[in-house]
Amino acid sequence: MIQNFINILEKVDKKILNIINIGLYCSFFISLMGVIILGIHYKLYVSPNLYYIGIEIFKMGIISAVSFIVCGIGLWAIREKMK
Repeated sequence: MIQNFINILEKVDKKILNIINIGLYCSFFISLMGVIILGIHYKLYVSPNLYYIGIEIFKMGIISAVSFIVCGIGLWAIREKMK
């Protein structure tokens, strides 16, 4: 299953792969901000709301990373079918 996914990623067009990479970098940055906020909450315990904010930002980063991968592969599949 993982080998199939790797084979699909090797066939993806370079422009689409570039868009996926940029999106993954942005998503990683968003997730990293969430982890930093959670670390601040762990060290200082400023307020319980900070914990929920950190969790939501981290989830948003992970969801956007998965969305970029799925939408990029979907866009590639549609372009391949149109050829």
